[in-house]
Amino acid sequence: MKVLTRRRIFVNLVVAAIISLLMTFPMIFDIMGFGPVGLNRNYQHNPFRLSDLVTVLKSFLFFLTMIFGLMVIYTHSSHLLTWTKKIFLALLFAVLCYLISPVIYQPFKPKDEMREAMDEPIRREIKNPPPEFEIRRGPEPRRWLEVRRIIEFSFILALTGLIGKIFELTQQREIIKLENEKLRAENLQSQYNILVNQVNPHFFFNSMNSLSALVREGKTDGALRYISELSNLYRNVLHNSGKDLVTLDEELKSLSGICYMFLVRYEGKLFFNINVDESLLNRKLPLFSLQPLVENAVKHNTITEKDPLTVTICSNEDGTLSVRNRIIKRKEQIEKSGTGLVNLASRFRLMTDKEIIIENDGKEFCVTLPLINGKEDENTNS
Repeated sequence: MKVLTRRRIFVNLVVAAIISLLMTFPMIFDIMGFGPVGLNRNYQHNPFRLSDLVTVLKSFLFFLTMIFGLMVIYTHSSHLLTWTKKIFLALLFAVLCYLISPVIYQPFKPKDEMREAMDEPIRREIKNPPPEFEIRRGPEPRRWLEVRRIIEFSFILALTGLIGKIFELTQQREIIKLENEKLRAENLQSQYNILVNQVNPHFFFNSMNSLSALVREGKTDGALRYISELSNLYRNVLHNSGKDLVTLDEELKSLSGICYMFLVRYEGKLFFNINVDESLLNRKLPLFSLQPLVENAVKHNTITEKDPLTVTICSNEDGTLSVRNRIIKRKEQIEKSGTGLVNLASRFRLMTDKEIIIENDGKEFCVTLPLINGKEDENTNS
């Protein structure tokens, strides 16, 4: 982490400039005649002098340098300096500035004519003062122990410390927020990888069962074609490995190999009707979204020549994709683990922040998948 960034330097300069301006306001008011002496009606304010402006500028630059130095100390990285060390360094720096301040920074002091103006109300209260009457004043305070200077420096030290603490707490909150987002993204990616790894072995197991059935039935040509399509399918899987989302066009190309393998196995009994609007082919969805739906339809329905099964994949007017099939219940009881649909719903929730819609009215089973465009994909990844 960088000790100082451009943003931090800019913020420290702005804070230092604002506080410095606040500290030099009394001197500016004195120049303009709004000070406690200048407001005295019996005091004729002196015309503007360049030396007074130079004094104000010197004081402003002194405060600016001092406050900026304190802000740099207080906003330093907490990993490098603890808060106790920051306070110690700030006190040390403030004392150093205090010792050199009489040389650089000197508030206006009443001059002779100002003193006379301030003494006038006292003189008027005493009627007929003797000629030797004189208003005696105490000795001037030592330049190194001026109360006003001590109060000003204490105020600056406390104010910059408070602002520095606020900045530190704000920065810690941002760091915690970024770390939480990072952990959340890593957790989502880990969950997604686990879900994808559940899909591949499941499909491979079913594919081997189908191939074994073809071999047992003596369908050598079908088995060879089946192996070829299976090889092409896994070639596409390797090509898309590492991708969380794929286009609908890529998903349909991968699905074509799966459909062929099912058509070989259920020749004349299983049909696929794919009708997708071409404008949706570039939209995206999680990898292996259609495969478990087709497998689910084949697994849980009777497929015979008398009752053939048709799986329809079609796009909808709202830009979604539906996979539907007529329900033909098997006579034998099939154990329903629910892993396929739960897996699919979890992957859509993790990768697109959207939910799939599952409809079952007893006659038709339909799953509707949301598709996301490029802009939604960028927002999801961010």
